[in-house]
Amino acid sequence: MDRQIFLCEDSLEGIFTGVYEAWASRCGHGNVELRTREPENLEFFCVYHRVQPDGEKAEKVLRTIRKRLGWGIYGCLCYAAWAADERKGTAIYRTVVDFLSVHGAMYNKPIPSGVHPGGTGSNFLENQGNPAVRLVSSLQRQVGIEYNHYQGFLRFRETEKGILFAPIRPKANLLVLLAEHFADRFPRERWFILDTGRGTAAAHEPGKGFVLYTGLDITRQEIGEIRDAEEDFAGMWRTFCTSIAIESRRNPGLQRQNLALHFREYMDEFHKV
Repeated sequence: MDRQIFLCEDSLEGIFTGVYEAWASRCGHGNVELRTREPENLEFFCVYHRVQPDGEKAEKVLRTIRKRLGWGIYGCLCYAAWAADERKGTAIYRTVVDFLSVHGAMYNKPIPSGVHPGGTGSNFLENQGNPAVRLVSSLQRQVGIEYNHYQGFLRFRETEKGILFAPIRPKANLLVLLAEHFADRFPRERWFILDTGRGTAAAHEPGKGFVLYTGLDITRQEIGEIRDAEEDFAGMWRTFCTSIAIESRRNPGLQRQNLALHFREYMDEFHKV
């Protein structure tokens, strides 16, 4: 039988809509692939289905996962869906199929106290004999690690309009996770987080929730220029970091291990004085 390839939007809603459509197609789970990128060349013996994101269908799948498999696996699958890996769609679909059709509620375990669903401290995907489950588990850990790093590395700078502005360029799609974190951490502040790689943003007003925007062309007129005082503080911070550095103890390899290069684009201490 021809392979059935479902082309989905690279988003939580898009991927889980694809899971819904693929399951409903009854093409045979082993013949199904979910992809989040348009193919450069069409392949032989493949049937392509383009899937439009549908919030109702995606929520039906997510509600089933939460009810039958628990919040732990729900969180792991969501983290995997935010990963920057083209294999994630098929892996998520086959993991859902494996759990729902074979194992069912045996995986519906309570979340340990203090563990965020899908975060680095949790791993609810126990059927590691399944390659799809292993991949989802690996992607979940990667996203959790990057998210934990960005909680500490993300830098806000105040604009002339009194908005705390933070540009980021993560590998994974972390905007929702970071927006939830900083809405709880800075509930009384106006802040704006911009994912420059994806052209998406999260905006927060004091005492309110955050709003997500996509396809934005952000201009300084909308958020204001960075305050001169912020530029002065940034310059002083760079000078301080330079002055305390001991050249004979520089270890670029260890530094990259503790702080990967892709985190440094918007960190002042890694810019020249």
